Amino acid sequence: MLIPTDYKEGGHRLYSLDELSRLQQIQSLKFIGFSLKDIADLLKSQFIEEQQLSYSISFKKRELIAEQERIRQTIDQLDHMKTIISGYEKVDIKLFSFIIHSILFEEENFNEYSQAKGSIHNFRSSERANLDKEYFSLFMDLKELIANETNPESDEALKFIKQLVDISNRTLLKIDTAEIESTVQYNEPNILNPFTEEERAFLKNAFAYMSKLQE
Repeated sequence: MLIPTDYKEGGHRLYSLDELSRLQQIQSLKFIGFSLKDIADLLKSQFIEEQQLSYSISFKKRELIAEQERIRQTIDQLDHMKTIISGYEKVDIKLFSFIIHSILFEEENFNEYSQAKGSIHNFRSSERANLDKEYFSLFMDLKELIANETNPESDEALKFIKQLVDISNRTLLKIDTAEIESTVQYNEPNILNPFTEEERAFLKNAFAYMSKLQE
């Protein structure tokens, strides 16, 4: 603890050169990760073991590198989200929230896959960005179909369902067996489902109609 040698008018504290030197030591040791308690013990002696300093420096460096990676990952996620919604004057809030929730969930639970080149979970790849943008576009189209009161047995609805089936199949082809098996342990439902009851009913009826045509 620093003890002022005197006080100026107005209550400003004055410190001696020795106290300022002590402050410099405290700040230096705190910078490389020592706690105030450890610093108090260390300053009781003039010297410190080089091994102890090296360990603290290395530990602090690992912490900063990990933080740097977390920041880089967050920037990548933000860029990914911006790419998905680009080109739209208005964006459905519920759908956008669903996308954010899904991205963060994947980054947290599929990190080993997201780091692999060519993985469907790699948010740094242009292929994944294009795929998500395509999904987003389809979901926005669905909301427009509902707003226009489109018949689920119409040609327009049938075209939409075929596009949805196509992109779903393409996505499944890019997910390997290990990734599929790893999802089994996650049973928590996504409470941010982007579809309304009306939209889910539309999808169910449109799928049923397409299946009937294919019989």
